[in-house]
Amino acid sequence: MTKKRIWLMILTAFVISVVIVFGSAAAAITHPKPEAQEPTETSITQTEVSFILRIWNDHLGLFRGDSKTPYSEIDMPLYLLTEHDRKLLEEGISAKTEEELRSLIEDITS
Repeated sequence: MTKKRIWLMILTAFVISVVIVFGSAAAAITHPKPEAQEPTETSITQTEVSFILRIWNDHLGLFRGDSKTPYSEIDMPLYLLTEHDRKLLEEGISAKTEEELRSLIEDITS
């Protein structure tokens, strides 16, 4: 290859690299990544709501706060529960978060 051709290839590669770099920079400027948001009142309120898992109408009921009716029910034969779990569920087992509630349900139903 001649020197002229080599310089032409190097110049072409350089121009392509510059176009890619500037294109990426322009995209980053026009579409910035979303920043972490401060917790809002709604999200704080949702985490403060307590949940209660207890026996309701011969199966398990999931209650929010002081609600008298469950927002969800789990159809599980109660005879599969241990006596200890049944006594706890008759009184109601509370959970502070939905994650804690999911873990509690998994423990009780498995």
